[in-house]
Amino acid sequence: MPWHPSLFTQPVDEVVRGFGAWTALHAIGVFVFILALIGAAGLVASHENRLGRLGQPGLIVTLVGVVGAAGLAAAEAIVFPVLATRAPELLALDGPLLSSPLFIGTGILALGWPLGLAMLGAAAARAGDFHRAPGLLLAISGPAFLALGGPFVPVAGPLSAVVFGGAQVWWGWLMWRTAAVHTPIPD
Repeated sequence: MPWHPSLFTQPVDEVVRGFGAWTALHAIGVFVFILALIGAAGLVASHENRLGRLGQPGLIVTLVGVVGAAGLAAAEAIVFPVLATRAPELLALDGPLLSSPLFIGTGILALGWPLGLAMLGAAAARAGDFHRAPGLLLAISGPAFLALGGPFVPVAGPLSAVVFGGAQVWWGWLMWRTAAVHTPIPD
């Protein structure tokens, strides 16, 4: 997200054609979403049944969100560059693709990725199995990313993406560290 160009400053087809790393950035995004889902599943598993009423629903919302976000990222990586050169009118913000019910619906599903992780962060902070700070950071940074990163708010948008990503990495590190402590060493 910090490197993603704004789609609101010039026509989308021009942004896609003018940003050399467009395909790579969105292909990496698909990988990032998959890692986020693995991390969310690990967060739930590491707390066993102590996440309360937000645990399983948070994981399901994250799953739905990751599917939507990965689908959008894949389309942006594969389809957008082709349309930008062959049919740029399809990529207009009010054009037939971006204003289609399918694209809008997939975008709505993608909202589940940060919202589901926020639910898991709140549940983890409440459970208290780890320090509360990483849970609170995940709970706050997910909605902040939606509010600031999605609309490409200058400075605050990329910063919210870095904080949200940092919260997810922090959880990954905590779970990795905990697993290393509890993993028996074979004789």
